[in-house]
Amino acid sequence: MRAIGVDVGGTKLAIGRLSGSGELYYYTERPLPGLDYDRLLNTIAEAVQNVHDSHSVSPRLGVAMAGWLSPDRERVVAAASLGWTDRKLRQDLAELTGLETIVHNDANSATWGEYLLAGRPKRGAFVMLTLGTDVGGGVIADGRLLTGAFGVAGELGHLQVRADGPRCVCGSRGCLAVYASGKAMLASARRAVAHAPAEAPLLSKLCGNNPVRLRGHDVATAAQQGDKAALGVVREAAAAIAAVSAMISRIVDHHTLVLGGGASAIGPVLQQAVVSALRVTTPLGPVLPLPEVRLARAGNRAGVLGAADLAASAE
Repeated sequence: MRAIGVDVGGTKLAIGRLSGSGELYYYTERPLPGLDYDRLLNTIAEAVQNVHDSHSVSPRLGVAMAGWLSPDRERVVAAASLGWTDRKLRQDLAELTGLETIVHNDANSATWGEYLLAGRPKRGAFVMLTLGTDVGGGVIADGRLLTGAFGVAGELGHLQVRADGPRCVCGSRGCLAVYASGKAMLASARRAVAHAPAEAPLLSKLCGNNPVRLRGHDVATAAQQGDKAALGVVREAAAAIAAVSAMISRIVDHHTLVLGGGASAIGPVLQQAVVSALRVTTPLGPVLPLPEVRLARAGNRAGVLGAADLAASAE
């Protein structure tokens, strides 16, 4: 069954169309028109209508939504990046577009998109971390996306790495997100420029010795070119990722760990740092093989691809 996919992020709206063979052959992005709920829904409906007019109607609409959804995925309980609480997103979009609509969490949707590109491995568990402003995640076990009794399965960014760690936005301490999110890595890099510029020559150069001007892509560039402080930031994030991977392995015994989100643009430097960190975590001693660590392949398209396919294959 063909489907349209929409990914509602904190700053952009992406939309694509899935062919009958499962390929995403139409894709476009646009900035969010603002945070007003009704205005955004009308923008989504307009974008869906454009796909409808150009490519013949898709019978289902899949939506990847950043936020906490109700267990039945009818409502957005809370979407911090958009300032929404208790919105009947699925019903409202179905009424506006006239399409059967299925809503999933954005990280779960992205995980499913990467899973499709990996060939839908049926045995074992497939795990993804989305390293963005926060850290999201998703778990697919034996071909099924885990959503849980209350819709929060796969919130891997809020597994605790250190009980005495920094306070997280979720209210806990020492979550993966405070070490490995793009926001956390940028904050660490800015501290290095401010307090140890001799250890951060390239980072300092890229921001003109002004930490406030440093951006996430600067951290990636500096790490790729061997800046000592930037590599330290990456290694700290990798150690936290490896610690969480060890926890995950004890529950679902995953064979694949995919690194996605904006911070994954650090690329092979991050990938190798995670592999190195995993080698010293040994979650079950020498018994358990380590998961394969991959960089995400679909980029920004993962959420759209996953949302569309989840809608197309919904029972």
